[in-house]
Amino acid sequence: MNATARLLLAALAALGIAALAGCASHPEQRPYTAEETRQLQLEALQRRGLSQQEYEHQRAAILRADQVEVAGDGLRQAPALRG
Repeated sequence: MNATARLLLAALAALGIAALAGCASHPEQRPYTAEETRQLQLEALQRRGLSQQEYEHQRAAILRADQVEVAGDGLRQAPALRG
């Protein structure tokens, strides 16, 4: 094997190792929290170009849904505390 072939083989091996190392270093993705989901919904709503009345109506619906989930979580936990 001549020197040029060895150099090319070494360069390809180094490139392959670097590519595999780069793929392995990405952090794991996690699901959005309820707060992050609500914030994303509100930001998307702002970009839709709705009238002020429609915007306020849909914003209130998003905020109400968030409050219902929080209240529902408390109701689900209450029987465990009693029993």
